[in-house]
Amino acid sequence: MSSISTVVRDITLVGEHIFDHTQVVRAEIDRFVDRFERNERHREFDGILRASHALVESSETPVEGLFDMGKMQTMTESVDEITKKIQALVEPKHQKEHEEYLEKVREEQKKYVDACREQAMNKMRSMAANR
Repeated sequence: MSSISTVVRDITLVGEHIFDHTQVVRAEIDRFVDRFERNERHREFDGILRASHALVESSETPVEGLFDMGKMQTMTESVDEITKKIQALVEPKHQKEHEEYLEKVREEQKKYVDACREQAMNKMRSMAANR
């Protein structure tokens, strides 16, 4: 666990460095080289080795056994369920109400336009009759 002073020392960004990470990257490279030179390679490669072992273990896992036990089906159903929940979060909650509102507005506008058109036709007929 790092102390606050270590974090503050490690993250020394000012306004102009927000998009220029050269200083931070250089410090990380220097720290890596320093550990490497002090022969503490095991710290640097420990994570790589663990990831490598996990990769080998996963490639050696008999997938057929997982299918036979029904675990793959259960996992697939869980992923499908989570996918449905995520998709439900993406859809607007009031989309149906909004579409109904827009349809009512369209109907009212059409009624108004039709009424205006009918009045204009009546005026044109009365003007033609008065000539």
